[in-house]
Amino acid sequence: MTPVLMRRIAELELDAAVLRHRLLHIPLALQEDCGLWASHRIIGREALSLFRAVRQETRDSGEDCDPALGRIEAAYQLVHDAILALSELALANPPTRH
Repeated sequence: MTPVLMRRIAELELDAAVLRHRLLHIPLALQEDCGLWASHRIIGREALSLFRAVRQETRDSGEDCDPALGRIEAAYQLVHDAILALSELALANPPTRH
């Protein structure tokens, strides 16, 4: 695997961890203003792009791509789990009207 792809995967992992932290610590009402949902879309696109790049590179070289694909999937899953936790909290504690 090329160093460029390995660096991009490491950056995805870091970006996913930061986004997860922000999703879980910024109040839901402020998240759109902070651009968190746009960040989620960007991470999703980057994960898909990396997945395709890793598959193409390993197809050409015959390398085992499972470890790299696992890292990409785990990074995306980290963000997905944070969103799931937020949705469960929102459903468990619906806002009250005054």
